[in-house]
Amino acid sequence: MHLYPLKIVTVIGETVIMEDIAEEGMRLGATGYTLSEVVGQGSRSARNVAVTTGAKTMKLEFVVPMEVAEKILTHVSHEYFEYYACIAWLADVQVVRGQQYTKAAQ
Repeated sequence: MHLYPLKIVTVIGETVIMEDIAEEGMRLGATGYTLSEVVGQGSRSARNVAVTTGAKTMKLEFVVPMEVAEKILTHVSHEYFEYYACIAWLADVQVVRGQQYTKAAQ
């Protein structure tokens, strides 16, 4: 079994911005993403509790090479951090069938 070293970019934020971030991530070189609804609490208060009907929080994840990860994180930090409740981070992952996560392999 061969493992491919890649990065996982995770963005958690308001639903209203997530489709735009997903589309931009694809434009910047991601080959796909995972989007899911999440519940939590942070510095900008609790999200998705009974009193916040309609205000949903989503988690968006991309598995990408480092150069794509940097582009996505730069875009998110410049376009969304000042105006929306969101956070983003980067972590190392080892992926089976990792060649599928680079556009050059397609």
